Amino acid sequence: MADQNGPSGFIVMLADGIMEIPQDSCLSWMTLFYALPRELVEKRPAFLTLPRNIVRLLSDEHARKLIDDDSFLELVWDCYAWAAWQFFQVPFKDGAYHDIPGEWQDYSGDFPLWRMSYDIIRYFRKKFETEMDWSFQRLFIMPENVEVPWLNWQQFSNLIGNLTDMIVAEENWQPIIDEIWLDRQAEDYNRGKNSKKRDFLRSWYHDRTATHLSLEDIAQNGTKLDGDILYDIEDPRAEYEKKVMSRDAVDSFFASLSPEDQTILRMRMEGFTQQQIADKLGFKTTGSISKRIAKIAAGYEAFAHGQYNDFLSEH
Repeated sequence: MADQNGPSGFIVMLADGIMEIPQDSCLSWMTLFYALPRELVEKRPAFLTLPRNIVRLLSDEHARKLIDDDSFLELVWDCYAWAAWQFFQVPFKDGAYHDIPGEWQDYSGDFPLWRMSYDIIRYFRKKFETEMDWSFQRLFIMPENVEVPWLNWQQFSNLIGNLTDMIVAEENWQPIIDEIWLDRQAEDYNRGKNSKKRDFLRSWYHDRTATHLSLEDIAQNGTKLDGDILYDIEDPRAEYEKKVMSRDAVDSFFASLSPEDQTILRMRMEGFTQQQIADKLGFKTTGSISKRIAKIAAGYEAFAHGQYNDFLSEH
């Protein structure tokens, strides 16, 4: 489920170097985990014990073992896929669009819309990292005595509803969703399965007007699933690792950047949002800043790769 564009990992600037979090690692899903409401995490109680500060989490051996477990990925992926499913819109005979009718267990795990509900998760993760101030950089600059606050049901519902609408529009998925829905087959349904009804997100309040949501807003204003595998998907097994360069190497990479890119990188490291950076530098949209950050990250990867090859040559 690794993203196909941009660097292969999430880049975090630390005081003593640069850290890369591979996208195929379990750790790479922590931004999404921290946005889950407590009520969902309670379905897998062991994960309630995970420190809600990423620096403390990485220093806790038991916590690191927990997030490397299959059940961690199942919890995150199933919750987000299930949530996204609630907000897919399908065409009805009256010409209007509505939520997918019936209950989720009425449909087969092989139903293409179920597959799409899992595919959209990687887009959620990318939005968290580049557009929402829920990035790994923000997590790492939080003081160790500060915890990521819990979202409540309404905030989580608004978040997933807005993101789903946004991604479906940006990726032009609606014609695909329409075609899948209008071409349903018998095997897309589960027949004769006696499952208890579960009211998940349908009754949640959903504001279709996207709102800005940041860690700072929640910290300041307050925040007042069963374990079934819904669909079998490939499980990334790669171990996460820290790739931290020396201070001299980081300074050398930083010096190779243009003055404008240095400003972008410095402001990002200090926790400024992409909108604040765009305003500071006179960019009209955050899209340009996002592309520059991705280019800087890709440049770092090439630089680090060259450093590593030099090390191998010397040893």
